[in-house]
Amino acid sequence: MAVLISSLAGTARPEAAAAAAQVKPPTFLDMPDVLVNLSSSVGGDRTQYLKVKVTLELADPAMSAQVQPIMPRLMDTFQTYLRELRPTDLDGSAGLYRLKEELTRRVNAAIAPSRVNAVLFKEIVVQ
Repeated sequence: MAVLISSLAGTARPEAAAAAAQVKPPTFLDMPDVLVNLSSSVGGDRTQYLKVKVTLELADPAMSAQVQPIMPRLMDTFQTYLRELRPTDLDGSAGLYRLKEELTRRVNAAIAPSRVNAVLFKEIVVQ
């Protein structure tokens, strides 16, 4: 049994090694900081603010040149969506996960047919 395991461990597929060598590291593109006031409940006496620093994870460095010209559209999309959030929408890790998924969906809709891998949070402050 040990001979079989050792012989199988030594046989690496050349296709797998070639595929691993071709994997490109992702490119990251910082977006401008976003600061918005959150939607308050009826009768809420205190305005709360959300500050977000976001980085886009791009699959290819060439995508950076495609995304830069439409950055004003992306910022508008972020601003209008984030202003509608309530502080309770951001509670816990599930709230942040939903926010990340929604922002990723909106970025991909704006830059279609291209796609970003992810929207990454560098900083999130609710005050």
